[in-house]
Amino acid sequence: MKRIIAVLLAVVMVFSLTACSGGKAETKNRSEEKTEETETPSKETKKADGASEEPIYVGVLAPLTGTMAEYGKTYEVAMTMAMEEINAAGGINGRELVLDFADSKGEQNESADLAASFAENDKYAAVLGDFSSGCAMAAAPICDEAGIVLFSPTASNVDFAPMSDYCFQIAGRTDGEGIYAAEYIVGKYVGAKNIAIFSMNTDWGVSTRDYFAEASKDAGLNVVFDEAYAEGESDFSSLITKAEASEPDCVVIIDQSSTSNLINQIRGYGWDCQIVMVGPSTSQQIIELCADNSEGVLTTASVFYSEEDPQAWAFAQEFAERAKFQPTVMAGYAYDSIYVLADAIARLGDDITRDGIRGSLAKTDDTYLTGPIKFSEVGDISRSYLICEVSEGEYVVRCGYDYAEE
Repeated sequence: MKRIIAVLLAVVMVFSLTACSGGKAETKNRSEEKTEETETPSKETKKADGASEEPIYVGVLAPLTGTMAEYGKTYEVAMTMAMEEINAAGGINGRELVLDFADSKGEQNESADLAASFAENDKYAAVLGDFSSGCAMAAAPICDEAGIVLFSPTASNVDFAPMSDYCFQIAGRTDGEGIYAAEYIVGKYVGAKNIAIFSMNTDWGVSTRDYFAEASKDAGLNVVFDEAYAEGESDFSSLITKAEASEPDCVVIIDQSSTSNLINQIRGYGWDCQIVMVGPSTSQQIIELCADNSEGVLTTASVFYSEEDPQAWAFAQEFAERAKFQPTVMAGYAYDSIYVLADAIARLGDDITRDGIRGSLAKTDDTYLTGPIKFSEVGDISRSYLICEVSEGEYVVRCGYDYAEE
């Protein structure tokens, strides 16, 4: 087993892209399979004849309350959708899948304690979550010690998966997103030379900022302002004054909870600068909370829900109906995590053990809602990105997956 390197403190969418790219890719979509194949489930999840066994329990760590509650709700809705689809199709080899959600509040100590409660209870086959890299990394030593899978749909810190053989992640890594934002959004698309960086002082924020800043330097960009702030900070006036005085061509916000507040204060200050956000992706909440202030804001997205892709759109519409807000890429990751885990368990047949799940999960090589998923040797995957912009109150794709190759 790989040694723990941190301690307790510690799909792809089918559509035609315009503007910078006109490419099109074909993928399989599990949400569409559900609508067309409920009577004929896939071989990995179909019910065995006459099977009637105890459910398979999976614990879920999620910030259901607190500053990241929107993401916790995303977990709850998307994962429940996938669970219901699997159970309607016969469960996992005839056994019902049951998800038990626990509220970590987005706090590392809470996440670790809840992970312990799942790990110490033999009825749980695996643990999903947590949302943030910091919380997932706090839970990792607990799950490693207990020999139970900790599978985070959204943790992106490059150090998370290598912490243990039992850690897996399917979100794009911080090095990939940070580097792409620097080279291709700020450098190539915006054409900026001098940049200002605002970043949240969390494990994810520091890691993403470091990769972004290094990539900016390599791309010949000048970082004229670079300040971090505490998670949950609400008053950015002094930082904005200082940043504007540095006269940047572009402002980059690396954040997962205070982005809308920072955008509103920048615009309220009268500063009409180009803003690039890294972290929220295509969060509808940004548009709702910022209104006209969000116009022209650029962001990365590894997944985009478009009416041009009926399969992806069907998933997005059902999610929105349940959650009462539009899905981001995080919803797709959360949804996929259930199918990936269910398929891994199904491959074990009747011999389901925690260690067996780990081994089967590591062999995943299939295409899901958010695209191909094949884990690296350390348990993570790489993602490709789109460039999206807020235009007239909605996100539009400006550059496709192949923009980095042009």
